[in-house]
Amino acid sequence: MSRQNTQNICFFNTTTFWGGGEKWHFDTACLAQQNGHRVFFVCSPNSVLKEKLQEKGIETLTVSNKKLGFLSLRKIRSITRFLKDKQIQSVIFNNPADLKLGGLAAYSAKTPVVVYRRGIAVEVKKKTFTQWLFKKVITHFIFNSNATRALMLKNFSSIIEQKNHQVIYNAIDFPKSKGLTTDNARFVIGNAGRIVAQKAQHYLIEIAKILIAKQLDFEIQIAGEGPKFDTLKQLIEEENLSQHITLLGFVKDMDNFMEGIDVFVSTAIWEGFGFVLAEAMTHKKPCLAFNISSNPELIQPNETGYLIPPFQLNVFAEKLLLLANDKDLRKKMGEKAYTFAQLNFEKQKQFEKLISFISS
Repeated sequence: MSRQNTQNICFFNTTTFWGGGEKWHFDTACLAQQNGHRVFFVCSPNSVLKEKLQEKGIETLTVSNKKLGFLSLRKIRSITRFLKDKQIQSVIFNNPADLKLGGLAAYSAKTPVVVYRRGIAVEVKKKTFTQWLFKKVITHFIFNSNATRALMLKNFSSIIEQKNHQVIYNAIDFPKSKGLTTDNARFVIGNAGRIVAQKAQHYLIEIAKILIAKQLDFEIQIAGEGPKFDTLKQLIEEENLSQHITLLGFVKDMDNFMEGIDVFVSTAIWEGFGFVLAEAMTHKKPCLAFNISSNPELIQPNETGYLIPPFQLNVFAEKLLLLANDKDLRKKMGEKAYTFAQLNFEKQKQFEKLISFISS
């Protein structure tokens, strides 16, 4: 990339915990740095992001931000100075609270390109301040799926359609391993994500009971932590399913987790972008999920996995049985899933789409 095409880009994310949005911001910032751009970051002083950014040598401005953070003139002025001093050409936001605080600063600093990346498939309420930000501050909208885009257009189509807007899928790290088919003694079903109401891991208990009745020798491994962890653990114990469902808690090595399972399932009741589904595809694993939200954009029915009619757990179990009894089918679907991931989620390709978009 020639120097004349480089930019001064500021990523803005003050979330303290580590989630999909934070991973996207961090990975994209690192790629921007590797591709010759000058990269800056506004983040929380007490966050996972701050620690990771320090390791990469990315310059940061630390700001604590909460729901009403945009009422702080001191913070707005501090961010405005930062954007001006670093001659920021593009600033990229990921959540509403940051957009309110940082958007006011970007407006004050006259930052040329202000990007709002929407990564959650939840309807945005039509509030006066939100409308003002969308009209006067944001120049570019990014959506992580068509499902997310549709929900944004529901209340703001007249604004968004007059702006630069594009669907850019999340980028995925491809594993170094070749994703060989597993040879487990038991059929291993994988699930990963925060243990929260949205991910609905409690459905796996009912699915397990159906599979037991069908006399399948299996194990469900659930990776993740969250506020519903203890409740899920108690339900598993009450149903005497500890021999069939294992709660792994936080898993640092997701590559190793994915390599050890036969198929991946998601029981989420909505998804902006099923990042973990795409991640499983890079490990050549067939994927199963409900036919809702963005899942149809990731899973090709009967090719890379199965889309299950919403909440029909008997159908879910039926498809798992089919895969459990057909290793060749698992391998075939896994290979197709990998090819699909290469075409749609490869990191450098997605990054180049982003840079091209914010340069338009």
